[in-house]
Amino acid sequence: MKNLVIVSFPAKEGMLENLKETLKAALPETRSFDGCISVDTYIEDSTSTVHLIEDWESLDHQSKYLNWRIETGLLGVLEPLLEGGAAGLKAIVCGPKYENI
Repeated sequence: MKNLVIVSFPAKEGMLENLKETLKAALPETRSFDGCISVDTYIEDSTSTVHLIEDWESLDHQSKYLNWRIETGLLGVLEPLLEGGAAGLKAIVCGPKYENI
């Protein structure tokens, strides 16, 4: 991995299937966005949370992607599906792998 980003989407009760379908429709654009190397999806059933494990060429690419998603309104679409609304979304921007630790 070049630059690791982990994004967690906690679904409201009863909304996990809707969230999965929304992400299924949105993720092809994510995967084709400039600088995206890969996006893997994991579901934590016990908490109804979808986790995306993303690999980016640079954190600048990921930042541009996030700004694009905000501008194009995806957060507004996700808002009613997420526990805590858009504020419930959690992103961990790790960056590059460290070999010497």
